[in-house]
Amino acid sequence: MKTITAVAAALAILAVAAPAGAQTTRPEPRPATLTVNGTGALDRAPDRAFVSVSIVTNDDVAGRATSANNSAFNALTAKLAALGVSGPAVKTTAYNVSFNQRPPQPNQQFPQRYGYVVSRYVTVTTDRTDQVGALIDAATSAGVTDIGSVSFGLRDGRAAYRAALAVAMADADAQAHALADAAHVRLIRVASVSAGSALPVPRPVPYQRMAATVAAPPVPTEVAPSDLTVTASVGVTYEITP
Repeated sequence: MKTITAVAAALAILAVAAPAGAQTTRPEPRPATLTVNGTGALDRAPDRAFVSVSIVTNDDVAGRATSANNSAFNALTAKLAALGVSGPAVKTTAYNVSFNQRPPQPNQQFPQRYGYVVSRYVTVTTDRTDQVGALIDAATSAGVTDIGSVSFGLRDGRAAYRAALAVAMADADAQAHALADAAHVRLIRVASVSAGSALPVPRPVPYQRMAATVAAPPVPTEVAPSDLTVTASVGVTYEITP
């Protein structure tokens, strides 16, 4: 009889204690938050330029086609070296040798290169943006087949991006305070921050393609760069309280 009474008492204690234990495991309520997205934009003058050129040669004999291409490339590097641009600043980005068989009746409306066709693509980099026109004139006088593109960029794009991030963060903070005042709440602290956008990329400048048969222009070429816009964005979440 005593044993049954002791067991019943133990069960009664557990029944009373169970709700109290369950209450301690309840998750704490999440704090109220406010999320804003800030943007920042800065204009920076470019301090680096890229000029892309191509050299295409062809011949019925592969050796002659590659030799002609090498001669044109050597002429190009010599012209560029005279302007102080050489070494790593002149890079071959692609090189291709293919065979294009001449058809019995070539289409005169769409002239093509036949035989062994050698294509070399070169990118010239300079930190003197006022030198772009001279580089173009040097390339055309060396006999390149095509001026593919001209683009401008920044030597230290990350520094410009960090500055744009600071502007974006200030924009987010201003938005958050304006919203908090309108909603009659107080900002407690920043709960999380995320950054978006990307580093600035070189801005291309439209340039008319020039064939190798066109002589160098009698008037020096001038290409004036425009400012680059560096953008950044952030998402910021604040904890708030009434």
